[in-house]
Amino acid sequence: MKKKILMIVLSAAMVFTMGFGLTACGGGSDAGEKDTLNIVDGEWYGIDTLQLDSSAGCQQLVGESLFERDPETGNLSDGVCTNWKVSDDLKSITFDVPEGMYYSTGEQVEPEDVVASLQHGLDVSPYKDAYENITDMSVDGRTVTMQISSYACDMEYNFTSDFICIIDKDELDSMSDDELLWGSHPYGMYYLADPADYVSGSEIKLTRNDKFVTHDKNVENTGMAPFQFLDLTFNVEEYTAIESLKAGDVDMIGSISADSRSQLEGDATIVVEEGTYPETNYAEVNTNYGIFQDKNLRLAFSKLIDRDALIELTDGSAYAVYTPISDLMQDFSQEAKDDYIANYANDVEGGLKLLEEAGWTEKNAEGYLTKDGKVLEIGYYTSDANVSKIIGEGLQAQMKQYGIKVNFEAIDWNYVHEKVEGDKYDIGRECLSWAEPILIFNCMYYDPTAPSATDEYYDKVKEIQGTPEPEKRVELITALEKEIAENVDLIPMWGEKGFFAHNAQLQGFKVDSQGGYPFQDLKWVPAE
Repeated sequence: MKKKILMIVLSAAMVFTMGFGLTACGGGSDAGEKDTLNIVDGEWYGIDTLQLDSSAGCQQLVGESLFERDPETGNLSDGVCTNWKVSDDLKSITFDVPEGMYYSTGEQVEPEDVVASLQHGLDVSPYKDAYENITDMSVDGRTVTMQISSYACDMEYNFTSDFICIIDKDELDSMSDDELLWGSHPYGMYYLADPADYVSGSEIKLTRNDKFVTHDKNVENTGMAPFQFLDLTFNVEEYTAIESLKAGDVDMIGSISADSRSQLEGDATIVVEEGTYPETNYAEVNTNYGIFQDKNLRLAFSKLIDRDALIELTDGSAYAVYTPISDLMQDFSQEAKDDYIANYANDVEGGLKLLEEAGWTEKNAEGYLTKDGKVLEIGYYTSDANVSKIIGEGLQAQMKQYGIKVNFEAIDWNYVHEKVEGDKYDIGRECLSWAEPILIFNCMYYDPTAPSATDEYYDKVKEIQGTPEPEKRVELITALEKEIAENVDLIPMWGEKGFFAHNAQLQGFKVDSQGGYPFQDLKWVPAE
């Protein structure tokens, strides 16, 4: 039976917000004489991020996560809290809440606040699945101890995410969930000083928490933020945002399209940065109804796809992907990728041979293969996003040269899901954007009849989740990805790159492999 967990709007909505790529973990730098930074961001839906199911690019600036993650090794590292330790028997976790951290209200962050915040998350968070293994929490001095029912590797990743923050226990005890959503004061570099500073659907003004500190070892500055105020606007039409950036009225845009990137590349006053968050765009293939019940046809189709040629059509906006846990994700398996390339991709001769063996040998006047008077015809649903349409059109052209007719249709991504879930498709393009593998594995089959989505499959995902040793996890992931490839019911194809733009005077960007950068190391350098 397919495991159902809450979907993280892992495609369209989060691609924009995560494309901003902030690893907002505290600190400050010399901002020059500029005290306010003007940013076009994704839309904000609250200050209490424990209640949210989607995240804006600057969200962690008001609700710092408990820990950070080394972007190169993937290991959990200090952030607000320190000294994360898992017991040898995998039944308890301890970490410290150092003294000297203060909310914007002037109250010190206490270990009891962390416990109360996690309990609040267990009550209200859409993503509480990630830490529902906590059975008990206690405080001894400045140390928090969590008893857990079982170890889960994705718990660590979620403790670094936008969706866990620290809120004063006094506020949690005295305010309703509705009041907390916009009226709380999570521990962060910035805070909402006045309710009037937020205009629903339009803008939010943030004020610096001058007493903020972090213990993040990945940043140079561990104190207050570089700018006194942030003016964030959202739901801004991209053309307007670009023109405002050119005019100097906006200092940064959190996500831009490929067209805007091309327009801005020649402007010396503006810098375009790549901030790509990991994702996998893949074709889910219907094995229950239609022409792809024949596994050899699925395999032929997979072998005939030329990803490099498709990527060229996107003008540098995408990259090739060959495994569900793609190159930029944690616990990526090079072995699984190499195996997929060797056996399921880039093999035109092998693909055409499979078509011939299946009896698809004659072509009609339009050049399409036929069998018993029937055209080799495939329906392909994809989202109406720009890169998705480009890839779809390119795939249609590629397959035509081999005699396969692809009826390409670009529709809203929600409708693609409906088609796949209802078995009314041949191929449906899906997308998952997340840096950690467990949620990817749990969410990637929309078709309940997919041959890979069995109880045995989810048992293997659970085994991966419960494996603390990274090397062993990668071994298990390698084996599972090879099984998925063998069924040819899911064909990884590409990942979309993310880009953001900023005034050239805003400097200090150190973008990591997952599109993040430490905001507190930014600075404003006046033009000479």
